[in-house]
Amino acid sequence: MSQPALDNRTEFAVAPRLLMGRDGEMLVTMVKASFEAVQGHDGPDIPLELAPPERTRGLRPADIPWGEPEVSSIAYPSDHCVHKPGTDVIVVGKAYAPGGPQPTFDARVEVGPVAKSIRLFGPRIYRDNGQGTTSPQPVPEVELRYELAYGGFDDSDPEQVVEEARNPIGMGCVRDKTSLTHAAAPQIEDPSALLSDLDVQPAPAGLGAIGRHWAPRRNFAGTYDDTWQKTRAPLMPSDFDDRFNRCAAEGLWSSTPLRGDEAVSLANLLPGGRAWRFSLPLVRLQITVAIPGRELENRRPSLDTVLIDLLETSLDKPPAVEMVWRLAVPAPRRLGDARIVVREVTA
Repeated sequence: MSQPALDNRTEFAVAPRLLMGRDGEMLVTMVKASFEAVQGHDGPDIPLELAPPERTRGLRPADIPWGEPEVSSIAYPSDHCVHKPGTDVIVVGKAYAPGGPQPTFDARVEVGPVAKSIRLFGPRIYRDNGQGTTSPQPVPEVELRYELAYGGFDDSDPEQVVEEARNPIGMGCVRDKTSLTHAAAPQIEDPSALLSDLDVQPAPAGLGAIGRHWAPRRNFAGTYDDTWQKTRAPLMPSDFDDRFNRCAAEGLWSSTPLRGDEAVSLANLLPGGRAWRFSLPLVRLQITVAIPGRELENRRPSLDTVLIDLLETSLDKPPAVEMVWRLAVPAPRRLGDARIVVREVTA
């Protein structure tokens, strides 16, 4: 299949792709800017700089899991979709106890108008019949993956399946509470709704991307029934909602797209519990799509994803920030007829 002619006048990764939308095939232009923490700075205020070419990140066509595909939670979410409303903020990494191993500590992320705190616990187990937990053991760090948060899926009785739809791979949600005796208890919780303070099931807590088949994303996937098969396939269902493409944790999605230049503050998300403060780069993009026989598309795409990557940082992998923009237009009959220009503008 021929590809559109691409004139990328930026230092960012650009990927035009043919993707299926609710109304048919769409030509989607995705742009990703890769930034890194400037090395050699002391203190919490460390600015960002453009990543060198060898560490410029491409657009991910699929989710990258923490472990086994289809079983573990998402570490790095796919960038491929037709449209994503608002802006997702996603943190990939670990939480670190300040000053050395601690039995419990908090971590927090703030990006412009969105913010979220989580409470981390060292290893602990449920007491008899799931009535409370043992005291947590001191721990230096906790991976920010949903396997360690409240949730679960229990089909031990096929007639009484129990699921925490918001995190079906977590721990603690079971049909029979007696099965929790001496089982591992969650290590990631919402400090405003702790397991120990509630008689009801708490909401799963985390800072990372949520799965496609988890709630609330799956509620927006649309209806794939016989009517869809007969009247619309392979198009998306008519009741497909773009909110399906949102993957940020509760509290880390901005309904109004971020613009760049927002202040960012991270607490206990770098080794040693170090803080990090910076501002998102202000990037103004313009994408032009020329297709013969159509009016020229000349638009400013919205920033719809901010991913803060703090996993296993080193001199060769500094703390990094990905920023993603996209523009979708109806695809031409021949992709090779389209010409795409991506440029930065000053205002």
